[in-house]
Amino acid sequence: MVSLLGTMFVFLSSGLFGMWISLELGFFGFLPILNGKAASENEAAVKYFVIQSVGSGLILVSFLLFSSSSSFISYLSEETADIIMISGFMVKLGVFPFHFWFPSVMSMASWFSCFWLSVVQKVGPFWGISGLGVSCWLVDSFVIFLVTTSLVGALGGLAQVQFRPLLAYSSLGQTGWMGLIALLSVDLFFFYMILYTILLVGLLLTLHIINSYSVTNIPGWSFCNGLVFWVFCGGFFISLSGLPPLAGSALKLMGILVVISSYPVTLVFLILSSMISLYYYLSMFITSVSCLGSSNYGLNTSFLDSKGLMLLISSMMVLNWVGGFPLFIMCGSFIL
Repeated sequence: MVSLLGTMFVFLSSGLFGMWISLELGFFGFLPILNGKAASENEAAVKYFVIQSVGSGLILVSFLLFSSSSSFISYLSEETADIIMISGFMVKLGVFPFHFWFPSVMSMASWFSCFWLSVVQKVGPFWGISGLGVSCWLVDSFVIFLVTTSLVGALGGLAQVQFRPLLAYSSLGQTGWMGLIALLSVDLFFFYMILYTILLVGLLLTLHIINSYSVTNIPGWSFCNGLVFWVFCGGFFISLSGLPPLAGSALKLMGILVVISSYPVTLVFLILSSMISLYYYLSMFITSVSCLGSSNYGLNTSFLDSKGLMLLISSMMVLNWVGGFPLFIMCGSFIL
């Protein structure tokens, strides 16, 4: 897949221009994935193309400033080029204040596109940012924007009733954690992304199986109707917010152990954003337990008939529910 190859080439690039070419390869490779049969998916692809083109243009302009031959222009433009480059990466990632496009695009995308946008398309830019030798004040400014993005993601999710926009704001909430870990430890960033990928894939597969797109269309609490949603889907949702002892809490533990020594103040706001996310996920759970859920939903039986897929989802569910404590130990020993 072209988009995946572009992301892999980012790791192999030894220069800024090679990294930019790799990012563009990943960008253009993702467009056919995003551009589906539905008109809404086509609109999402157009929006994504426009926004990513702006981000790519900013990064390219910064390269031109870096390569300026005039010493006077070079002196003036080095700091400006750093600012423009960071801004370009922020546009591509959907970091505040350039986050507005992310929920709009994801709300019209397929489940697979939601996964690709939340995981694969973030790895390359974060890898690029982690290797930039920019000034300390610019890094600190970027950290502030990352933390603000997490808060925006948490607060934005409060008003959502559709699962796709809710996942978009959840992804924005995770962006702050991802970015800070990427700046401080690339190895732990990849460990974070692997675990986040497992949880997100399990969540998206379960949402596809229950064939539900709205919070108002979740099943009520009964063994027949609610078991699939709340043991599988609800568990993944709550886990991503970081509730112990679920596996997702290991993500937050990793972030806390990495960030606390360098940015202790920002950690308070990151934890606050996770608590807000946990609030509206638990609100869904309480609504369902109170038998206020809907019965107007249907399971996607074609996926239920696939033994391999159900085994995969069941394995992810077991990891989610019982894997928190082992992952706690693994994260703590790996970091300390």
